Amino acid sequence: MSANDLPVVRGQLRGVAADLAAGLNCLWLVTDAMVESGLADDLYRGALFGSPVRVDVPAPASARAREAEPGAGPESLAEDRPGEGDWWADSDELPYLDVPDDGFDLDLGWSLEGRRPRVPAPRQERSAPRHDPHGLLARLGKELSVGPEEAVAALVAPDRDRRPVVGIRAWAENDGGTGTGARAGGGHGASGTGTDARPFGTRTSPPGTGARTGTDSAPPGTGVERLFRLLAAAVRAAGLPPGERPRLLVVARLRDLPESLPDELRNGVGDTAVHWWWGALGRLDTATAIAPILDHGPDTSGRDRDPLRERIRRAVRTETVVEICGPDLDLARLLAREWDGSQHTLGAALGSSLARTPVPGPADCPPLRRIGALLRPGAELRQAWASGAVVSWEGRLRAHVAVWHPAAPTAGPGDADVRARLDALVSQAQQRVLSPWIEEARQRLAVRALGHLNRPVAALVADYADRPPAHLAVPERAFLELQVGELLRAHVSGALALPPGDARLLRLLVTARNVLAHRSVLYDRTLDELCAELSQADLRAP
Repeated sequence: MSANDLPVVRGQLRGVAADLAAGLNCLWLVTDAMVESGLADDLYRGALFGSPVRVDVPAPASARAREAEPGAGPESLAEDRPGEGDWWADSDELPYLDVPDDGFDLDLGWSLEGRRPRVPAPRQERSAPRHDPHGLLARLGKELSVGPEEAVAALVAPDRDRRPVVGIRAWAENDGGTGTGARAGGGHGASGTGTDARPFGTRTSPPGTGARTGTDSAPPGTGVERLFRLLAAAVRAAGLPPGERPRLLVVARLRDLPESLPDELRNGVGDTAVHWWWGALGRLDTATAIAPILDHGPDTSGRDRDPLRERIRRAVRTETVVEICGPDLDLARLLAREWDGSQHTLGAALGSSLARTPVPGPADCPPLRRIGALLRPGAELRQAWASGAVVSWEGRLRAHVAVWHPAAPTAGPGDADVRARLDALVSQAQQRVLSPWIEEARQRLAVRALGHLNRPVAALVADYADRPPAHLAVPERAFLELQVGELLRAHVSGALALPPGDARLLRLLVTARNVLAHRSVLYDRTLDELCAELSQADLRAP
């Protein structure tokens, strides 16, 4: 199942599509793990390919790929190696070697007699700045069939009928190439406005060194930042209304961009909507992702199978995985495969799953001083968010489970704090699944108990209700509101004579409710008995 098929992810994609349709650029910030797993690329494609007119800017070639390109021989690489290319003679001649006369006879297989010495040709300064042929503007221009200087101008040209959405994977700009848009001094023509939109940190090599000028050592994301500013200046100069503007869709990690750029864009630079992968996934998404692993469909072939009991156990297992893993879909899938649903194997299965997938460590998570999560991570949490150590889960801040649970299988109970934190998550999962079943079973049991009273219903309600029922004027209705503990006291005292099956169910309901109310865990035997009794109770007549 693709991540784009998950319920909340579809909502995020619709939000990005709505911003692009309104004429806004979109910067979508994702975590490091999302890029490594390929999830970020899935989101990028889902967002970009929803636009009818689009430009998918290809990733830059790596240095190794450049050398492997046809024609990338010594002459084509000479410009990248200052002072080297001008020493070579014509291609049909051999180079002259200036060998010192030190008394040794060096036989290289050719004769040096009759050849004139070759001297380096004087380096000629270029009259115009050069653009990186693998830079962002160059690759964008290639997609638009123009040069780097005309790339942005082509996007706002008045003769262009439909303005495209330009998609950029910022992590590819950072990892796969120079990460720069254009050389210094080459930005004026690109915007068509004459605005100086040089990125921050641009440097110029000293004259006479033969080195390139521009942003070779610029911070990551310089080319992306430059394109945002160039396009914003060009759109303003052209006076394009929102519905007729070209737009940028940039999916990036924090480390792919200058640190201040997300806040600058959010505060109005370039009419950009900034989306964070923060609180993007919920319980339904994680449960949907692991459903193909846990739910193989009902098996009706066996005579001794209990489908309702299995359904409740499977629901508890699903919710436990969801509660522990939160929005980490890869970890959730691993744990769903690794864990058999038994409480005594959960710690070892979780540790084994953590050891098999890249996860943050304790050092990546700062102290969480509050519980509530805002719309985006604050400055103090951004690096922890980028590493996956802190997430927004169901509207609250939460540390990744790997921050406090060891990433190794363990057979023993482990650290008491780790055990307590894990038990709290398991208890919350059991409460979420079992509480509706317990309440429904109580209601049905109370209806059946009306036929097994040994005392008048009004007297029984008056004696065993801990607090006055809301419908005391109608004793039968008030009896139906008695809780499981009150019903059990009436049964034990003899005021209520339940059949053995209902009495057994009532005791289990009281035990389960008390355990879950104190955030403790129902262990395997009690949980199995409860599921079996709930299933049998459904088969009894009301």
